[in-house]
Amino acid sequence: MSIAVLRAVLAGSTYDDVASNHGLTRTAIEHRVKRLARLLHRQVGIAGLNPEATGYVHKLREFRREVEATLERFEAGEARPSTPPLILSAADVRTIVNRAGQRSPTALRDMALIHIVLATGARPLEVARLEIADYLHADGSVRAASIMRAAASVNRKDRPLFFGSRPAIRAIDAYLAHRLEQQGRAADGELPYRGYAADERIFLNDAGEPYAVLRHEEEGRSRYLCRQMLDTYRRIFKRINIHGLSALTLRRTIAFRLNARGADEDQIGLILGITEKQAVRELLPRRPDVFELMTDLFTDAEFVPPVAGAQTPYRATG
Repeated sequence: MSIAVLRAVLAGSTYDDVASNHGLTRTAIEHRVKRLARLLHRQVGIAGLNPEATGYVHKLREFRREVEATLERFEAGEARPSTPPLILSAADVRTIVNRAGQRSPTALRDMALIHIVLATGARPLEVARLEIADYLHADGSVRAASIMRAAASVNRKDRPLFFGSRPAIRAIDAYLAHRLEQQGRAADGELPYRGYAADERIFLNDAGEPYAVLRHEEEGRSRYLCRQMLDTYRRIFKRINIHGLSALTLRRTIAFRLNARGADEDQIGLILGITEKQAVRELLPRRPDVFELMTDLFTDAEFVPPVAGAQTPYRATG
């Protein structure tokens, strides 16, 4: 179905039309198209198309011939063998934070940018939109249980936003204190929000300005993109130099850890801002099929044949 949906969208059909034809929601169709496009780019490669562009239907249509050629190769079995996604261990997390601090000209900001994703599961666009009042109470204390405002959220819906990671709090606090110092402002516990304005962005770009969020229309809806923040994360990960590291890696690691702690798909989706359960499942460890589940289920119940002439422990009854 996903292949048929992608072909229809490439040919010019709107998400709404395709959704009506298949009896699905518009959101479900959009997610199918984007997931398949990412898969094609990862396992076969779409000539001339940037990986980030797979999330935009106008880009897929602009490269329609290349996408269709890739789809034909994919259906013919030319996909590269898939490699397991990178999941960060505790040692990996320490390594990437340390390398960001050692190799970046804006070390405090870049360390805080890594920590805030690991602590909250926010996407880069959402990180760019976060404001001081999302992180701090007016008295300067940290909002442990905050809200990812609809105006900041990718899906334009409120969801919980937690600052419960002590390393993340230390990293963000260090960056904010450094910013005040750079701007010639002293941190003042007597002032609201530690001397910041409530609506100031938490993070600034290399020029000391808020990250620019661009808007464009796609399929009759407004879409938003922050290339500056994507470029910032890309440079951070390039300097860290661990193959496969990305913001998605950080979010997938969060999903794995939440799953290990017993969180269900709804809880993981709520924290990461993902509404479709299938998209959540794609971040989690692969579930075994029923054959794997039933193979050697009771290896501890080893069969030992009886010794000839030995008395059986069972007696016939009745």
